[in-house]
Amino acid sequence: MKTLIADRFSESARARLSEADIGVDYRPDLTGDDLAEAVATTDPDVLVVRSTRVNAETLAAGGIRLVIRAGAGFNTIDVDAATGLGIRVSNCPGGNAHAVAELAFGLILALDRHIPDSALDLRQGR
Repeated sequence: MKTLIADRFSESARARLSEADIGVDYRPDLTGDDLAEAVATTDPDVLVVRSTRVNAETLAAGGIRLVIRAGAGFNTIDVDAATGLGIRVSNCPGGNAHAVAELAFGLILALDRHIPDSALDLRQGR
């Protein structure tokens, strides 16, 4: 199985894919026409993206069988085109749950302790 990863993806996750005998072509800077060309030339079975937009042209450029968005939602993938081409689309909801919870608690503490107002006062010399 060949996988094209067209966005930033951790080295440890790429290593685990390689250990599972999944061929990994890591090109984190692909976008637009470059992505469609890479799909056409590498003909991956799986395309992994995070924020990179995947349009109908890219989906039709090769033999992709699965598009995975390494994040929640499908807003960067043309799901209708994928469906029409028989390509499955998946995502990874909840993968950032810990980070969201940490941020929520940090914001609660910042509001409770008036940190934004205090920081502004400090910058303005008050």
